[in-house]
Amino acid sequence: MKNALLLSIILLISLSVTAQSGLEVKGYFGVSGAQINWNKDLDGASSADIESLLEVGVLLSKSISEKFSLTGGVNYGFAQVSYYPNIPPCVNCLSIAYNHNPDFKMLSIPVYAEYKIGRIFYAAAGPVLDFQLSEGNNMSDQSGVGYLVGLGTKLNTNKLSFSIFSNYKRHSVIPFENEGNYKQILQELGVQLGVGYQF
Repeated sequence: MKNALLLSIILLISLSVTAQSGLEVKGYFGVSGAQINWNKDLDGASSADIESLLEVGVLLSKSISEKFSLTGGVNYGFAQVSYYPNIPPCVNCLSIAYNHNPDFKMLSIPVYAEYKIGRIFYAAAGPVLDFQLSEGNNMSDQSGVGYLVGLGTKLNTNKLSFSIFSNYKRHSVIPFENEGNYKQILQELGVQLGVGYQF
């Protein structure tokens, strides 16, 4: 009986410590309007369009004060890329063939701080580490360090949270590989819908 009581007390203490840990795990789904533009004006350059950019991810947040928390996680984004090459007109020529992979894929690691505004709103900002997984998209590789800024709203229940996070992302601000003076930069304006569990 004493062992069961001691075990129950230890279990209750550990649960109360976990409940006050300020940890939250969140899964989310997002959709973005995306564009990829040259960093400098280039007349007659080939161009690419990104359509239907979707993302799924998992985040871990830790409260460090009443207003601030740190968040990090893993994000997988995928989209379709259309390519418009700069091919001069050719009379009586067969169409010029070129290789193009329309499937864009990228793995991102966001790390950002959240600041609580009022009861349900928050602002967030921080760097994003990107690894482009697809090749042959006929655009600059987006692997590198970018950033994220956004505003969100979160509704907390006893253990669950429901969030809507609108954000702006700019990728490859600091690229892993130097591609010369001209490069294409992917920008996103999107929204994420998330469900979290608080420990």
